[in-house]
Amino acid sequence: MIARSRLGQNRDIALTTLIDLLVQVIFVFTLILISTEVIETDPKERGSVTPDVWKTLISIFDVDPRHVRDAGAQVGEIKDKYDRVKDDLVACDAKSAACDKQAGRGPGNAPCRNRAGVEMVVAEAAIDHQGRITVAPGRHAGELQEQQPLSLDAIGTPLTVAEFGALFRHWRQHGLAHQPPCAFKAELKYDPRAPAGSYEPARRAIASYFTLSAPPRRF
Repeated sequence: MIARSRLGQNRDIALTTLIDLLVQVIFVFTLILISTEVIETDPKERGSVTPDVWKTLISIFDVDPRHVRDAGAQVGEIKDKYDRVKDDLVACDAKSAACDKQAGRGPGNAPCRNRAGVEMVVAEAAIDHQGRITVAPGRHAGELQEQQPLSLDAIGTPLTVAEFGALFRHWRQHGLAHQPPCAFKAELKYDPRAPAGSYEPARRAIASYFTLSAPPRRF
């Protein structure tokens, strides 16, 4: 009985911790979306920004209103730091992909290979300026398509993150069904105009289904 009681307590603690982490992630993501909307959109389209939102925004980007008093100068500071964050994200992607390529594997699983032993690059993904994902067949897509045909909407159509996940999930599952499990590879390019709040979810969706064969590159 004591063991069961402790197990229940540990489960409750773990659940509480997960909920707390989820709330923090949602909060941070909301702040990112706020900053993306304020910086990326045209002032005429986004309307006025409330004082509370502006205080939150300059706090996110560590702009000290005591030293930078003018609103225009504050916008310049925010944009400079925002652009540096986007550049840092691209640099992190490059380092991560380079390490994966050097190790010859993606996160968690070795690359899937065809009968000739060649690592299979099955998709050429592109993220547009709105964060939508368009996929073209990779050089080994035909071999996989014969075993796991895709819907006609999967190729050449701009997709949301959710649509991409639904259409390409069975390719991911097909790799995981191998013994040992493996991940198919994809090449990724992106439009540098894509806001970080749109680019990053799309990049993560692609990287969770495929191993990137090289660092993401700009159009």
